[in-house]
Amino acid sequence: MPYHPAQGARRGAFARCFAAALLLTLAAAAWAVYLNAVSRPLFEKALLETVDAAALGTNEDALRGFAEDTLLFLTGSTQAWEPDLTVGGVPASRFISQAFRDHMGTVRGWVTAAPWVLGGAAAVAAGLLGWALAGAGRRGGFSMQGYYAGVAVPLALLAGVGVWAVLDFASLWKILHLTLIPDGIFPAGDPVMQLFPEALFSAYLTPVCRTLAIMLAALLVLPLILRPVSLRIAGARARLGGTKR
Repeated sequence: MPYHPAQGARRGAFARCFAAALLLTLAAAAWAVYLNAVSRPLFEKALLETVDAAALGTNEDALRGFAEDTLLFLTGSTQAWEPDLTVGGVPASRFISQAFRDHMGTVRGWVTAAPWVLGGAAAVAAGLLGWALAGAGRRGGFSMQGYYAGVAVPLALLAGVGVWAVLDFASLWKILHLTLIPDGIFPAGDPVMQLFPEALFSAYLTPVCRTLAIMLAALLVLPLILRPVSLRIAGARARLGGTKR
């Protein structure tokens, strides 16, 4: 079958819109995690709901201070993680091991890099969409099919992970640590783990899903804006071409 330029243009538009939507959807998922992870009120709430302060020989004010110290360190506002807290009469400086401090340093690196990485992904996606719009009128333009396919692929993956998290968060959390966070695996009996129980992390499921739903809604509406823009550009070029002839 002979190659037709129009087919190549349409395929190029599909590929650009697919890649842009894929990047935006993955970035939205990561942003949903990041925005909630750095929320001090949310961390405080999760701590107070999942950590028994009295059983640890501490109090709620100390847990609030722990939340503040931890997030200030993870977000890069302070250079050292030195929470002012005691568990069972033992100060944090003694029961938090160096291995755990190193792990928190690794997490800090991810947290501080996240805005730059995700911002870069959004910029690349915007560039791809701009490239698609720039081709409007040359049998290219914005591809609704490519865009929605790009959203659907990661969305199906995210939905599967979401169902897994709801049904068996423990196994999901274990696999994530084994594959992505190997330096974050510590014995359940380690004193510091009493401040980071599994239930604390599962408490983030609802707010993360809520944030992601809002972002996905915006991504699904975006084509309703870009498609008319693409058509207008194509129409303007067609009229300009007719005038020149």
